[in-house]
Amino acid sequence: MKFIGITCSMDEKKYFLPIEYSKKIREFGFYPLIITPEMTRIKQNLVKIISGFIIPGGGDIDPKFYGEKNIASKNIVPDIRVESEFEYLEIFLSSMKPILGICYGMQLINVFFGGSLIQNIKTEINHTEGFHEIEIFEDFPLKTTKGIVNTSHHQAIKTLGKDLEVFCKAEDEIIEGIYLKDHPFCVGVQWHPERDKGELSSELWQKFFKRVK
Repeated sequence: MKFIGITCSMDEKKYFLPIEYSKKIREFGFYPLIITPEMTRIKQNLVKIISGFIIPGGGDIDPKFYGEKNIASKNIVPDIRVESEFEYLEIFLSSMKPILGICYGMQLINVFFGGSLIQNIKTEINHTEGFHEIEIFEDFPLKTTKGIVNTSHHQAIKTLGKDLEVFCKAEDEIIEGIYLKDHPFCVGVQWHPERDKGELSSELWQKFFKRVK
């Protein structure tokens, strides 16, 4: 039995995670293990039993985490979630086990490595809903191609974090995918592959779970 660790959203009264994530994990024959901020106390034990790590979507990271004032961020994620995910990310990076950041998760990876965010995108593409085309121009983690992905965000990467590389963008130059150099699989994507049935999302999941040992 192999577990995939996945963090979750939270408010003052509850933790929550869209069911699409657990369905996708089970589809590949693994079991989801939902990780909460309180579990940082046992993070050394967690990393021993978890074979891969997913940071799912969420709200907006407080701009103080990348040294800016809040001018357009909404639905701010509680500090305790951000801070605990930084801890989990650090220990999973050192374990060299596969990591996947989705939407907010990609943005968190970028901020962890010292990057910053566009607090509200203003381009010709509507990134808050629907679908748009992206271009993949690196061979890792996906094959070089163009494709359509879903979109559900109003923030994006502004300054790229240290040691991160961009592998795909939208036509308006908004970054849609990043990876960490010299790591077997630490990847972030701006779209939501857990609820996307396209070829790119399918390939991404296959590449992620192929790295799980």
